[in-house]
Amino acid sequence: MNNKPCNERKEAVEILLKVFQEGAYSSILLQQTFNTHPEWNTRQKALIANLVYTVLTHYLRLECMVDLYSKTPVCKMEPYVAMVLMVSAAQFLWMDKIPQSAVVDEAVKLITKSPHRRLSGFVNAILRTMLRENLRESWPEAGTDLLEHLSVRYSIPRWILEMWEKTYGLDQTKKLAQYLTIPRNLSIRCNTLKITRNELEDKLTQRLGAENVHRGKCCPESLILEGAGNFAAWPEFVEGLFTVQDESSMVCAHVLNPQPGEKVLDMCAAPGGKSSHMAQLMKNKGLVCSRDVHEHKIKLMQTTAKRLGLDMMKPELGDALVAKDSDHEAWDRVLLDAPCSGLGIIRNKPDLKIHKSMKELQELVPLQRQMLDRAADCVRSGGVLVYSTCTLHPGENEENVAWFLARHPEFQAVSAADCVPEGFPMGQVTEQYTYVFPEKEYFDGFFIAKFRKR
Repeated sequence: MNNKPCNERKEAVEILLKVFQEGAYSSILLQQTFNTHPEWNTRQKALIANLVYTVLTHYLRLECMVDLYSKTPVCKMEPYVAMVLMVSAAQFLWMDKIPQSAVVDEAVKLITKSPHRRLSGFVNAILRTMLRENLRESWPEAGTDLLEHLSVRYSIPRWILEMWEKTYGLDQTKKLAQYLTIPRNLSIRCNTLKITRNELEDKLTQRLGAENVHRGKCCPESLILEGAGNFAAWPEFVEGLFTVQDESSMVCAHVLNPQPGEKVLDMCAAPGGKSSHMAQLMKNKGLVCSRDVHEHKIKLMQTTAKRLGLDMMKPELGDALVAKDSDHEAWDRVLLDAPCSGLGIIRNKPDLKIHKSMKELQELVPLQRQMLDRAADCVRSGGVLVYSTCTLHPGENEENVAWFLARHPEFQAVSAADCVPEGFPMGQVTEQYTYVFPEKEYFDGFFIAKFRKR
């Protein structure tokens, strides 16, 4: 164990530099850091994570704010100095429990103890000017260039906004930009094999208070929790009364609509949320085969299945790109929740905005089509295939659907209108696919297409 004193701001700055400069992922770096320092308390770890995710969520807006007060733009600053300024600005704007004077003092100390100590006065002057001018911000006017305005205001790269405008229209693009910066409360799925939603709602209301427990937007198993904290230690979680899952992901299992006694294949199953939901909908009768290429994820899904009491959920190693003779027309229903660019979940994984490019998105498409070919072979005559992603990119979504239907005339598209839960916004359901768009604090972005084998 490394008994290193915890300097939350310094840790956040170092993690952010690795994300921006080395292409690292914040969630992995945070976990590695916390595992290395178990002596740090929950409050310290929470502050580090909050600083990292706040900067990643608002990085273009923060860059613009720092540029407003500095003659040297962020892009030409020493990266360490720029990151200290952005972390400090994030604290000014969104963390009002931290005294502003303490933010300035800590920033100057970080620079003084770094190889850039000569710039401590520069950092001090910028931050004090921000406070003197009441944290004034400036970004491109909406009337002159709306997409540039949205890009900076909501920290979404312009190329993503241009793609969304072309595909979904300007009004939907504005909503996506806004909603994907709003923090989402914890979404959980009640395990109805062990408890009713009403009973679980009562238990969690006693724990958190009625103002912090809400029913989901449409799925009958869903609850939304505020201020849940370390829920993994609760008896309700340990006993398998609920698991964490976004409602958009729950919609996917409802669209597949598996029935008790059927054989269901989940081709890219980890971490197992959809598999366990399907097993729940099937009353724990039949078979859900949950495959993944990583052995450690198989063990994770086995632990989840055991906690939820799902003995018909069978995790196993398997590659969705490799055909197995035993799979040929062997499954009643197949779910291909394909690896994708993840643009629908950028409020949960904001570093995706930084790492992804249109080239990378396009390179995913051939991989997804190979998997769709494998999935088609697995479905029995009369069976059902569902293709889903957590991205908002037409190349990975509706264009793949058109390709699949042209290549596999033995399949026909099936509308999900009869399967989506009551309360789902029906304007997002077409004859060939279903879009789940983020709605303020509800829903990740999701795409679902359903096919039946003739």
